Amino acid sequence: MPINRLPFGDVVSAVREHTSLLLGTTIGYSDDDWATPTGLSGWTRSHVASHLVEGARSMVRVIGELHDGVERELYGSAQEEHDAIELGAISGGLNLQISLDTSASELQELLPALEGDDRLVRLRDGHAIPAKHLPHARLSEVGLHHFDMDGHFTPDLLSPGVALALLQFHVERIGHRDDYQPLCLVADEGYEGSVGRASDAATFHGPAADLLAWLMRGVESNRIYRSGQ
Repeated sequence: MPINRLPFGDVVSAVREHTSLLLGTTIGYSDDDWATPTGLSGWTRSHVASHLVEGARSMVRVIGELHDGVERELYGSAQEEHDAIELGAISGGLNLQISLDTSASELQELLPALEGDDRLVRLRDGHAIPAKHLPHARLSEVGLHHFDMDGHFTPDLLSPGVALALLQFHVERIGHRDDYQPLCLVADEGYEGSVGRASDAATFHGPAADLLAWLMRGVESNRIYRSGQ
């Protein structure tokens, strides 16, 4: 079921807003807070922050390469990314905060110029997205990883429009993959999408924010229900 996408400018503004929310959370972290494990296996808060820094830097690099005529990969090798994240994670809380702020600010300045840009950028899983959807990818990183870092950041803090845009983005990104349980997701806001290739997909209904958190992080919600049950 197609829907009208959130206007490009609104997505760019949402990236700025949710980055500010994230930085407002992390500025209060002590060294012990930064070392706290997250729900992501083997990653502390400092690892998640370092990943966000590397993600912003990768997008800045890719945007700079859009005119060079070569195939554009958002990330380098998995080993290179791992090494960069580990190095950033031990740099200390102040350095992480500064790097989060400066890398995000540099990226934010470049995002508006991507409006209408259909040139493809390839993600690590082989899925390619048009450059105009890089703000969606960044918004997803910031929103989901804020949730990973701070249990007080809940799906309710995503506006319905932002949650719906991110749900659609991820359904389109992973919908073709075989490693997801076949699901049909029906958002209260007026969107329906499917993931997984097998037939007989189970259908689940609920608010877009709750469906997003469940799909991407396995977060249960009493506002999600299965058809026929």
